[in-house]
Amino acid sequence: MSPNKIPALTVWLLVSSSLSVAPAAETLPEEPSSFMPFLVFGVATLVVGVLLVTGLILWSRKQDEISNMMYFCIDSLINTRNKTKRYRAARELGRAKNPGALLVLIDVINDESAEESIRKAARDALLEMSQKYSRFKKVIRELLAATEDKDHERIVELLKTHFEHEEKKYVQSAYVICRELVRLKKYADAREWLRIAEVRNRKFPLYVDQISDLTAKCNRHLCAEGDMAFKAGDFHLANERFARAAHGLSPEVSNRFAYYLRTACVYCKLEDYENASQAILQALHHDQETDTALELNKLVNKLLNLVRDNAQAKEEHQNLSKELGRFVNQTMDSLSTRNSQTR
Repeated sequence: MSPNKIPALTVWLLVSSSLSVAPAAETLPEEPSSFMPFLVFGVATLVVGVLLVTGLILWSRKQDEISNMMYFCIDSLINTRNKTKRYRAARELGRAKNPGALLVLIDVINDESAEESIRKAARDALLEMSQKYSRFKKVIRELLAATEDKDHERIVELLKTHFEHEEKKYVQSAYVICRELVRLKKYADAREWLRIAEVRNRKFPLYVDQISDLTAKCNRHLCAEGDMAFKAGDFHLANERFARAAHGLSPEVSNRFAYYLRTACVYCKLEDYENASQAILQALHHDQETDTALELNKLVNKLLNLVRDNAQAKEEHQNLSKELGRFVNQTMDSLSTRNSQTR
């Protein structure tokens, strides 16, 4: 290669290098501009997220305030005797959109023991609720019509249809259904709904003494029904009523109406002396009318110990059966009289 060509080649290489570097240099300023949209998007997302979280927190607090206020109003309406507080509580519940508030207002409307002014306030509140609560507008109208007609069967039907389903179940609905069944004098069914209300009330305590008071009332009526069935000679029905009344009771309450002693008397009438003996032992164990239970136990044991294939024993058996029958009737008359005095 000649000396003259070397500078020319060098110049050509330098020019080529500068041309190839120039585009790269020109693209460098574009890097920040391509990053900016991502930065803006990220900041916007963060801001929106913060706003959403803040909004949810504020909304949640607002819902808690509404829930607490509604709970306070329900508590004032059903657990307070102050007329002014109950009146205000009824008005406030009329502005709520809540099934629990609806159910409490229905119960107050049908409460014969409540002042007429409170019942009217509850009725007006429910009418106001029907105008705003589109979901239950028709149901409220039907419930109000049923209350006007004192159609308790219809009220029970509506409550079961619209408030007793898998989605959500309310302590108020079980309690109000029970109250309606008591008005229909269906104490056995009412007792079952009271058991349901008691379970739900443990999770969302609204009722203080109402459930226990109503349970005691149902039990007294069930005992009375059992006593009447016993006198009528329907001993199986009597046994069922006594068992229903005793279900889930504390020993103290069970002892008060002498459940085991009543059951023993029923078994004696059915000539089921083995079960009668077991019921008497339970009555003695729980101190239910001890003197009476001991006397009854003596007669039942004599019958159990007789040899029935002996002629003399058969005669003695008949005599003992008559004596036992008289004693059982006397015992049940005493228990029945005591129960009627406490109703």
